[in-house]
Amino acid sequence: MIYATYPDRVAALAAGRGMVEQGIAGCVNVLPGMTSVYVWKGATETSDEAVLIAKLGAEGAERAVAHILAQHPYETPAVLVLPVSGGNADYLAWVREGTRF
Repeated sequence: MIYATYPDRVAALAAGRGMVEQGIAGCVNVLPGMTSVYVWKGATETSDEAVLIAKLGAEGAERAVAHILAQHPYETPAVLVLPVSGGNADYLAWVREGTRF
């Protein structure tokens, strides 16, 4: 899985739709609202953001990260690869079928 934050739902949804349509991810969830607190360039910031969670096989992780970074609006976007150790085998197979490696 890939976890990434975006400035808003529209940006996250556009990125996610592109990932699914290009076969980079089998499924993407967009959580439209969360608040981040962080230090950026010496100042504590608070921002409303959206979360993108992309589901794909481990062999596609580098491609997915590169895709996100290439078009992300942030200077230093939060993009994390989270390994999946198990789950519903039928669902995991369905995610893989929607992903082209």
